[in-house]
Amino acid sequence: MKIAFILGGSTYEQSLYRVTLDVANELRRRRVDVDCIFWEDPGPLQGNDKFLPIFGLCKEHRASKLFSKLFTAIFGKHGYYYLFSKLFSRQLKQSLQSADYNAVFYHGQSCIPMHAGIGRNYVIVHSCKYENFISRHRGLKKPFYRWLYRKIYSGKKLLTVSDDVASDMVQKIGARPQSIKTIHNGFDFERLRQEMSQPAPAGLPDSYLMAAGRPDRTKRFDVLLRAYAKTRKDYPLVIFGDGKLLGKLKTLADQLSISEHVIFAGFCPDILPAFSHARLYVSSSDVEGLPTVIVESLVAGTPVVATDAGGSNELLAGELSRWIVPRGDIDALAKAIDDILLAPPVVSKENVRFLDYRLIADQYQRYAEQINE
Repeated sequence: MKIAFILGGSTYEQSLYRVTLDVANELRRRRVDVDCIFWEDPGPLQGNDKFLPIFGLCKEHRASKLFSKLFTAIFGKHGYYYLFSKLFSRQLKQSLQSADYNAVFYHGQSCIPMHAGIGRNYVIVHSCKYENFISRHRGLKKPFYRWLYRKIYSGKKLLTVSDDVASDMVQKIGARPQSIKTIHNGFDFERLRQEMSQPAPAGLPDSYLMAAGRPDRTKRFDVLLRAYAKTRKDYPLVIFGDGKLLGKLKTLADQLSISEHVIFAGFCPDILPAFSHARLYVSSSDVEGLPTVIVESLVAGTPVVATDAGGSNELLAGELSRWIVPRGDIDALAKAIDDILLAPPVVSKENVRFLDYRLIADQYQRYAEQINE
């Protein structure tokens, strides 16, 4: 059997590749040929992976970059991807024909080439499109983008990384896919544990509360800071991540008089060991798909307090569900942080055993076999 994981504009360093790696390698061990395919240069290619410089998507070629820049300025990013999807799809189809894949899995792509006629494929949706994008628009843009996403995803074979993503697609966007099922991201827990056993990033205190992600409107680190200011502040708060909102968050920490308790650690390429040294991980997000950071924290044995966003409800199940609080509820988040530190639950990979990469590889293999049924 031969399958392709289309990772598009991702690279080997980005999360989209990392959450597919364990499953891809397990399939390879089962003698399934798995090619990861990029249309932007991911760096030195590994194994049979391919870089397909599709005109209009590839930024490495000057003419392609200028074409993209011009029409994106006219139609916007989503309009550009949708209007030229036939052009992108035709190039991709021609590039894939000679490989004769049994199944093609499009990871994390929305408007990019999913035009009808590509062939044996599934589209894997990694995030809540309505919550993450459409809901923040006002006026005519909101119904327009809802119509656009409904049109894009209807008639496709969809796989979503959490039940919440599936609900977002069907209930909030109103898409009518040919089929829609949940397939979680898969993780090699032993690999994670080995990486977590390495020394913690330099400059961290011995014990701390932890949060991580690009500071943007969905991670709601502003809510986290306001909640932390209401806690006992037994431990310092370390926030990993870098982005344009970081300056505003630092200003907010000053205004809340908690600057001496908060460490903005910036981007950390080797963040996994940090989970093992944290007393608690806090997810304050408004929007999530299947949050990898919660999985990593539980595998590290570090308890989690999280908002009821996306797949957080699926990861913090059973007794751990008491540590889920409503999105944007500062007081509830503060109370949960204080309470869990007084009596932290015992957590481990057993809490997310259903995400074992071998189980997820079984599902991919089964879907690839069923694609023509």
